[in-house]
Amino acid sequence: MSTRYCVMSTGAPVLHPSVLNIMNNDVFYSFEDAYNVLVECRDIIPESKAVLDLVDQRMHPSESGKFPVIVIEGLDATGKTTLTESLKKTVNAALLKSPPQSLAPLRPRFDCEPPLIRRAFYALGNYITAGQIARESSKTPVIVDRYWHSTAAYAIATAVGGGVGNLPASGSEVYRWPEDLLRPSLVLLLTVNPEERQRRLRGRGLDQTREESELEVNHLFRKKVEEAYKRIEDPACVIVDASPTPDKVLQQVLLLMKNKCHL
Repeated sequence: MSTRYCVMSTGAPVLHPSVLNIMNNDVFYSFEDAYNVLVECRDIIPESKAVLDLVDQRMHPSESGKFPVIVIEGLDATGKTTLTESLKKTVNAALLKSPPQSLAPLRPRFDCEPPLIRRAFYALGNYITAGQIARESSKTPVIVDRYWHSTAAYAIATAVGGGVGNLPASGSEVYRWPEDLLRPSLVLLLTVNPEERQRRLRGRGLDQTREESELEVNHLFRKKVEEAYKRIEDPACVIVDASPTPDKVLQQVLLLMKNKCHL
């Protein structure tokens, strides 16, 4: 007796296969999950202990103080540094960065590690910054140069193969904010067209991660990063056209802060 089999076509899968491993492999959604990764690495990566010591010294609040917290996001050469410095002076704010300066000497070491370890390092950087935000926002407005949106957007874009169409759809749990991470009052995403960004990059000596360098040669990767930024929710990014002069961009942002943060 012979058995007959039928081959039938089927629809496309709901998620691209690479998406299945994103959660807690490429993007961490809790402090504990990221912390435990570096705990496991202490014997083979001595620098892990230095990171854990820094984390243990910081509080990990989920709420900010009484003053607003504004995060400035965007690719390199979109004007983040110029804008954040201007905002610091204009509204008399504290200026913080993520990852924090305390982790800067360790970044080259962890940038060479596999994605799981590298992502845990950057995730913990956000929690250290959150402790700084909580402390400063009890006294003054806080401006943050990059935060969780950057960590998640680059990780998702790296993990998902192919083009923008393979990214998880808007509303996916991949884009949700970690429940135990302090939420900012407002997140602004600076954008400029690729030609203008390339013009600004020329002649600049940038300290870039592997992924930031890839932006300059990989059009698809850049598109995925930009789209991932826009799909992250609660809080979502407010898009700001950063093509005009720095002064005009500053005025745009001050108006947004006035309307949305009453600042």
